[in-house]
Amino acid sequence: MSLNSIVGFLGIIGFVLGFVLLLINYLRLKTRNERVPIFIILLAYFVGVIALIYTDFLAPSIAGLIFNNPAYFTPIILIALLPLAFGYSIFRYSLMDVSEVIRTTIIYGTATAALAGIYFLVIYFIGQSIGSILSDEYQGIIAGIIFVVFAVVFQSTKDRFQDLLTEKFYPEQFSFQKNLLKFSSDVTVIVGTDNILNSVEQLFVKSLRLKHFGIMLNNHGKEKAFHIVRHEGLNNPELKIYDEDYAIENYFISEKMLGKKTVVERQDFKRVAEGRFSALLDEEIYTVIPLIIKSKVIGLLLFGVKYSGSQFTSKEMELLISAASQTAISIESARLYNSEFQKQKLERDLENARKIQEGLLPKSAPKIEGLDIYGEMIPAMHVGGDYYDFIKVSDKKLFVVISDVSGKGLSASLYMSKIQTMVRIYCTDNKTPKEILIEINKRIYNEIEKNWFITLTLALIDMEKKEISFVRAGHTPLIRINEGLFEIYQPGGVGVGLNRGEVFDSAIEEITIKLNSDDVLFLFSDGVTELMNENDQLYGINKLKEILIANKNLPCKKLGKTLVSDLENYRGYVDQYDDITFII
Repeated sequence: MSLNSIVGFLGIIGFVLGFVLLLINYLRLKTRNERVPIFIILLAYFVGVIALIYTDFLAPSIAGLIFNNPAYFTPIILIALLPLAFGYSIFRYSLMDVSEVIRTTIIYGTATAALAGIYFLVIYFIGQSIGSILSDEYQGIIAGIIFVVFAVVFQSTKDRFQDLLTEKFYPEQFSFQKNLLKFSSDVTVIVGTDNILNSVEQLFVKSLRLKHFGIMLNNHGKEKAFHIVRHEGLNNPELKIYDEDYAIENYFISEKMLGKKTVVERQDFKRVAEGRFSALLDEEIYTVIPLIIKSKVIGLLLFGVKYSGSQFTSKEMELLISAASQTAISIESARLYNSEFQKQKLERDLENARKIQEGLLPKSAPKIEGLDIYGEMIPAMHVGGDYYDFIKVSDKKLFVVISDVSGKGLSASLYMSKIQTMVRIYCTDNKTPKEILIEINKRIYNEIEKNWFITLTLALIDMEKKEISFVRAGHTPLIRINEGLFEIYQPGGVGVGLNRGEVFDSAIEEITIKLNSDDVLFLFSDGVTELMNENDQLYGINKLKEILIANKNLPCKKLGKTLVSDLENYRGYVDQYDDITFII
C-alpha cells in the first residue's frame, strides 16, 4: 500500500471519527435551540463523509471499468456542503457568535501574549541583573520569589488591560456586562418594589438601550395572570399572559430542576407552556426570562434584541438570568417588607384602638352605699365587641349594662362604641330599662348592617328599694347566688338591631328582683361559658357555678380575679376566640 493510500485512509478514518463525536455531542443536547444548528452541520457532515468514501473507494473502480470516466468523481464536490452548513448555522442560529470569536481571539489573545511577553522579559532582565551579583547557589531561589511577586502584581494589570481593550473595540458588550454585573450587586440594597422596578427598567432601557422591554408580575389574585408593570416599545401596554393552570410556572420550575437554562426564545413561544407566550409574537420580544423565588414564578422579564440588532450571546444570557434571579429576590424581599410594614402599622392601629376602647370602659366602680361592684373585659383580639358600663343616676340608683356585638375585631368595637354612647344618653332617672332598650333599638336599627346584631342586658339597681330591675335583649342570663341558692333569671327578649318595631317591643320582658344583703349578682357574656380547653370542652355553666359558690364570700374584685385565673388555667394554651366580659 502506497503512502498516499495510507494518508487517504487515515483521512477518512478522521472524518468518520469526527462525525461520530459530533453525533454523540448532538445526542447529548437537550433543547431544540441547541440541536437544530448542530443537526444541519451533522447532515452536511454525513453527506460529505459518504461522498469522501465513495470517491476514495468506489469511484476508482467504476471509472476504471468505464474507460476511466472522471465524471464519477464529481460527488466529491458534496464535501463543500460542510463549510456551507457551518456558515449557515453560524449566521442563522448564532451557533458561534462571530463577535465572540473575534473578541476572544484579538482581545484576550493579544492581552495574554503581551502580558506574557512583558512578564518573561522582566523576569529575564531582572534575573540577569541579579545573577551577575549573586552566586549560582541563590539564583534559583531568587527567580522563584520574582516569579511569585510578578504573578501577583501583573494579574490586576492584566485584568485592567483586557477591560480597556474590550471597552475600546466592543463598547456594547463591555457596557452590557459591566452594567449587568453592577446591577446584580446594587439591586439587593434598593428599598421598595417601585424603586426596584424603576431600576430594572432604567438598566435595560436607558443603560443598555433596549428598544423593546417589559416587566410582568403575577399578582397571585383571582385572575391568575401576569400583568405588564413596566415596559418600553410594546404595542399593547395592557398585555396579560394568563396562567390559570400554572403551565408557565410548571414549565420553568421543571427546567430549573433539570439544570437547564430558564429561558424561552421566540421560536419556542408557541411550543412551550401550552403556547401561553404566543401573546408575545405580536410584540418585538425575542427572549423571556422568569423571576423565580423557590418554586414560584413571580414575574417575567421580556427582552427584544440588543441595540445592535443581534440577539444575546450565551454568556450574556447567563448574566441576564443572574440579574433576573437578583431582581426576583429583591422584589420578593420588598413585598415581604411591605407586608410586614403594613402588619406592624395595623398592629399599631389596633393597639391604639385597644387603648381607646379601654378608655371607654369604667376606670373604677361608682361608690354607692351598701353596694360592692366590679367589672372585667378581656378581648379575644386587640379590640373586642364586648363592653360593660356603670351609669350612676343618683346616690341610690345605678344602671349596669353588659353587651356583646356579634363578631369580633375592629368592626365589632365600632358598634360597641356606638351602642355605649346611646346607652349613656338614654339612661336617665325617669326611665325604666325596658323603655331605654326600646328607644336604643329604634335608633340603631338603621345604622347597623343587616348581618350584625347586638345582645345586651340593662339593669337598674335601686339601693333605696333594695331591688334590681332588668331587661335582656338576647343576652346571657343574670345569676343570683346566696346561701344555698344559685338562681338563673332569663326574661324574654331578642337581639338589638334584628327588628325595628313591634316584634322587638313585645319580646322584651322586664323583671324586678328583691335583693338580700348577701346576694351576689353575676352578669356575663357567652365568652365565659363558651371558653374551650385543649380537649375542645366548654367551660360551661356548671363550672361557673362551682367557682362562684366556692368564692361567693370574697369581695367582688377578688372574686373576679379568682374567676379570671380559673378561666386562664382552664384554657391552657388554646387561643381565646371570644371576648370575656362579666360584672359582679
